Amino acid sequence: IGFTTKFTFLIESRAFIVSFFLLSLGFFFGIRVILMKILLECCYRLPYGNGRCEYVGPHEYYDGFKRFFNDNKVSGIKLCNSDETTSNGNTTFLYCTADTYDKLYTTIKKHLNGGKRLHVASFLFANLGLGWEWCTVNDVPVYSFDPRSNHRIRDFLRRGMDIVVSIIGLIILAPLFFLVSLAIKLDSPGSIIYKQERCGKNGKKFIFYKFRSMREHDKSDMELANESNHYMKKVVPKTQMVENDYITDIGRIIRKTSIDEWPQFINVLKGDMSLIGPRPHRPHEVKCYQDWHKDRLLVKQGLTGLWQIYGRGEMPCDKSIFLDLIYVSTRSLSLDIKLLFQTIPAVILGRGAY
Repeated sequence: IGFTTKFTFLIESRAFIVSFFLLSLGFFFGIRVILMKILLECCYRLPYGNGRCEYVGPHEYYDGFKRFFNDNKVSGIKLCNSDETTSNGNTTFLYCTADTYDKLYTTIKKHLNGGKRLHVASFLFANLGLGWEWCTVNDVPVYSFDPRSNHRIRDFLRRGMDIVVSIIGLIILAPLFFLVSLAIKLDSPGSIIYKQERCGKNGKKFIFYKFRSMREHDKSDMELANESNHYMKKVVPKTQMVENDYITDIGRIIRKTSIDEWPQFINVLKGDMSLIGPRPHRPHEVKCYQDWHKDRLLVKQGLTGLWQIYGRGEMPCDKSIFLDLIYVSTRSLSLDIKLLFQTIPAVILGRGAY
């Protein structure tokens, strides 16, 4: 009002400005915290206000979950058992008692195929540290999964973002590329750029670029396969699998700061990779995939992703694979942008770098 009317008191009074912000906080608290909850509860008390949600899981836990949602009507869910006639909703609530991530993902995938929005309650979510809980019921985190449509449009926009960001990144980092290249060359003999075959979307192979951080050494296919099998079958973090004896002095620095990953902007620009997605694995690692691992190849592999932000080398294989599959199941442009910005503090802090 002060801007449009140019009323001097409204735009020049410091007392009014202070009062405005105090009133704004009061209105925000009153509307968002108190009034909105009351309005939603009133709305959901109407005959068709609640979204009918079919419960799937052990029957002995059904009454406890139903009581929780009845007491918290602001959730907008009316829980119904599968044998009730009123359970014809477009949402499913799944309580999964699986004790391993492969069983949890298999169960989630099975119920996502129906095209309904899926709420999943599982104790295993508490170990991920994502903070994506839609709500918590008796200390059990609940995550939501929404089937996505218009994949072609999303992929087109995602590709546009990949091209723009990778070009900007290469231009900004160009002077530093020269300095890093010089340091690598002076530190140890060998190539500056390390080229390696990796598997992308649908297992398609491509040449992957990194700044060389190790002394050149060869291993047989059998040795590589044995290492991959050990990592995927044992609950050990990736950091325990890295042979530090081969890492150069400069290599330790560029690996800790993720500078060694910069050349992958070229992979993104070429279309082999995307900015956000599961990290591309080597062919011998893909050969060791269990059945539930293979879904991580349904999308383009990425420069960064959930695994890099929420644990990286500190995570065992099953947990990191599950994070990749969480991304594959929930990927969206908004999530990609969020993860892109979250990568910055993750790189600066160097958590889990190896």
